[in-house]
Amino acid sequence: MPPDTGAGGSGGNPTPNPSPNGADVLFSDDFEAGTVGQGPDGWDNFVGWVANGENPQGNTSALVSSERAKSGSQSVHFSGGQNPAQIVRALPQGTNKVYLTAWVYMTRQLGENPGANHEHIFALRGEPGSANNEVRFGEIKGVIGTNEVPSDNISPLMDRWGTGPALPADTWICFEVAFLGDQAQHELHAWADGELVHSITAPDEWQNGAMPANWLDGKFVEVVFGWHSFSSNDIDVWMDDIIVSTSRQACP
Repeated sequence: MPPDTGAGGSGGNPTPNPSPNGADVLFSDDFEAGTVGQGPDGWDNFVGWVANGENPQGNTSALVSSERAKSGSQSVHFSGGQNPAQIVRALPQGTNKVYLTAWVYMTRQLGENPGANHEHIFALRGEPGSANNEVRFGEIKGVIGTNEVPSDNISPLMDRWGTGPALPADTWICFEVAFLGDQAQHELHAWADGELVHSITAPDEWQNGAMPANWLDGKFVEVVFGWHSFSSNDIDVWMDDIIVSTSRQACP
């Protein structure tokens, strides 16, 4: 397959590279080198609202685990809910486009959860050590979607809330999310096992009023992986084979 140029385009579905493209991969981790029961090497943590504090903090944690893995024998295990359980890593200065890829195993389905509020598994953060300036991908009002703060705007629109697709619990799913801030109209695209499940390509795709075209400006400071629920959903999440890149990568 030809490598993705990263242009995206309105409603775009850029082709993934069949294997990680070294020139485009900013960093990756299969967690095999980590120590079970400790935070993964090379990552900061955001556990219980505290940057690089105690991990675990009560029942909230982000630790290397041998309980299950997509490849090899280890992954990173997040246990959290209203208190975030996340790992964080800084992006190179000047980044304006990034693709986050990870195999994810959750004990709760994602999507088609009427009545739920906000929960997310990936984020793009504009302020180190703070959840007050970020773009969150996961589930918004019970549907797969995006939340931006500090505006607290959400996508998709209300007529989609609580609907599908529904991604099942207790199975490994490959998630890919593209944050494209390198074009006049910023976009977000998300795939699950290669199928497009969510996109933002225009200002009117936000529920609480139109967002500016450059809505991702200032957000490319840190990438965040883990679990944070504003619906008080305390669950367990495992992630493996994380790739952070500037082009779409095939799931390893």
